[in-house]
Amino acid sequence: MKKVHVVTGIIFNKKNEVLISLRPPHKPFPDLWEFPGGKVEENESSFSALKRELKEEINIDIISAEPFMQFDHVYPERVIFLDVWKIAEFSGIPHGAENQMIRFESIPNLSSLPFPDGNKFIIEKLKL
Repeated sequence: MKKVHVVTGIIFNKKNEVLISLRPPHKPFPDLWEFPGGKVEENESSFSALKRELKEEINIDIISAEPFMQFDHVYPERVIFLDVWKIAEFSGIPHGAENQMIRFESIPNLSSLPFPDGNKFIIEKLKL
C-alpha cells in the first residue's frame, strides 16, 4: 500500500482559535475541513515542505514551528503519515491563496465539523 508523507500546520490566532481550510471539490476528501499543509516531496525536509505548502496554500511565511505529533492513518487506498507542526511565528495574513475558504475556529467546535478521518486524532490532541 502506498505511503504518503503529509505535513500539516496548526496556526492559532489571538483568541486561541485554529485555522482550518475547506478542501476543494476536485481533490480527495472534497468539501471537508482540514488543517493546511500538503505532501512532502522527495529529498525535502518536513520543515521545508511545511514552509512551502503554507506559502502556496495560505500565503504566509513560517518563521518558526515546533513538532506537535506524528502518526500513520490508514485509508482504503493509501497510508498517510501525518507530520503535524504547531506554528510558533509567521509573517503575512492568511488567506485562501488557492481560492479555498479558510477560517479560524474554536477548538471545541472542531469536532462538529466534517474532517477527513485522519484529522480527528489531531483534534483530540488539541483538546488536551
